[in-house]
Amino acid sequence: MKKLTFNNLVKLLKPEQVIRKSFYRCPDRFSMDSRELKKNEAFIAIKGSLFDGHCFIKEAVSKGASLIISEEKKYCDNLNACFFIVKDTFSSLGTISRHLRESENPKTIAITGSVGKTTTKEMLSCLLGNKFNVLKNKKSENNFLGVCKTLLRLEKQNCLILELGTNSSGEIGGLTDICKPDLGIITFIKPVHTERLPRLKDILKEKIKLLSKNRDVIGILNRDDSLLKNVKLKNRIFWFGKAKESHVFAKFVSSSQRESVFLVNNKYILRLKTPAYFFIYNALGAILTATLLGVDLDFCVERLQSFTAFPPMRMQRRVKKGTIFINDAYNSNPFSLREALGVVAALPQPKIAVIGDMLELGKKSVYYHKIMAREINKCNFDYVLTIGEYSLFLKKKLVELGCKTVFHFDSHKAIVHFLKEITRIKKYLILLKGSRGMELEKIIEKF
Repeated sequence: MKKLTFNNLVKLLKPEQVIRKSFYRCPDRFSMDSRELKKNEAFIAIKGSLFDGHCFIKEAVSKGASLIISEEKKYCDNLNACFFIVKDTFSSLGTISRHLRESENPKTIAITGSVGKTTTKEMLSCLLGNKFNVLKNKKSENNFLGVCKTLLRLEKQNCLILELGTNSSGEIGGLTDICKPDLGIITFIKPVHTERLPRLKDILKEKIKLLSKNRDVIGILNRDDSLLKNVKLKNRIFWFGKAKESHVFAKFVSSSQRESVFLVNNKYILRLKTPAYFFIYNALGAILTATLLGVDLDFCVERLQSFTAFPPMRMQRRVKKGTIFINDAYNSNPFSLREALGVVAALPQPKIAVIGDMLELGKKSVYYHKIMAREINKCNFDYVLTIGEYSLFLKKKLVELGCKTVFHFDSHKAIVHFLKEITRIKKYLILLKGSRGMELEKIIEKF
């Protein structure tokens, strides 16, 4: 990072007041976490809903912070450090992050979509690692703080991969303004976070801001998505999907408990190490993006043959006491639940589905849980176990449809007790599927 002089930083942040200017030292980097702060870094005191960074200013100074960016003067008493007092540290964080993106100028790829962002990011990082020095967001840090936190780590990397998430209008546009992507991947437009984005066209309008905010951004879109396929941005869209009209396409060959096999562009065999064949869309999006950045198609296919860095709790196979769990409990919505059901239903073992609530669906929550009952009923699970306020409606609908082995539970503990008893008699494959707030992974921990 190029060091910012006092005058540079004042011009950038426009502080309302500067206190103890004589203690200012050009920051080596910026941090908003006092635990990770190193000597001669600037500390940005962020005030969140669950924490207040101002409470850690004294700790930051004791660690040798070169500058404190704060909203309040009261924290600077008796501390030997330069303070920039600003109106809003969130705004200052965004300004600094945008400046770092512009000054370091890495090739920047942003990924959004209703599902599949993290897996696409991991696959793309795998494909670009030999050609570029890649920086990517950790885990699923795809909101304002997560994107800024990643940008603060920029140091000599020439490629940046970011996930951009949203659950309300305007977030994608704001994040795009900060990270200024050169390429933008959109995976799917599906009914997710419909509490604040109630209609699919609202979700599309929000996601497409990744491309519409800047006419120079190259779009990489899923042609198999019914809404994305109608997007028209002249001369700057590249498509992936199953159809031959796509720039990179794949034909399904076969799947098993261990892998899914595809033929890419009618030429290359791709064996993904997962039974979840829908991960092909993440693979195709990553492959197309990598080829646009100069990586050979045959290398991309070969590289993904050995890819195993699927994010945890996305169709993750776990074995506990001889029982196989398919842990897809990172999140849930009507689309991802349907896809997970399709994968598991094709596997040969006797099966149990543990279904938790699909959250953040707003006024349509009851409706979506009821309609998913028909999808579950088609799968012929030996048992269906439900937990959660909205999944009770799913359970009742399953009973109406004639399912005699569906049971509703009030706790993880009760589900674990049931599973322990039933698996003593017979071995089952158990699917766990629910939104993050349902914490269904605890069932494996307690089993």
